[in-house]
Amino acid sequence: MDKLDTYKESIDAILIKGKGYLAPDFSAQQLAERLGVSTFALSRMLKAIYGKSYSEIVHAYRVQEAERHLKDKRYAPYSIDDIGALVGFKNRQSFFAAFKKATGTTPEKFRQM
Repeated sequence: MDKLDTYKESIDAILIKGKGYLAPDFSAQQLAERLGVSTFALSRMLKAIYGKSYSEIVHAYRVQEAERHLKDKRYAPYSIDDIGALVGFKNRQSFFAAFKKATGTTPEKFRQM
């Protein structure tokens, strides 16, 4: 196992298994600190491992989580804004932009499908 594999396991444990992506204030800086690397080194690692930036990775997981909530009848009473906040988006604009970029549709239209 090389160093990138070790970092990938740590990143996956923090961001994905630990659901760090759901925390609206969890930043690349905080992830870098937990890994013991600079933000520059983290950025290079993320590009090498995932082919994406920190925000692209976090937004992708948040959108996937939002899709699950929008499909789940238990979340039907929640507004679109509530779901965006539940999955870690700080505001409606960033939620809608990330959702539309990832799915090609708005959260409202996705929920109606």
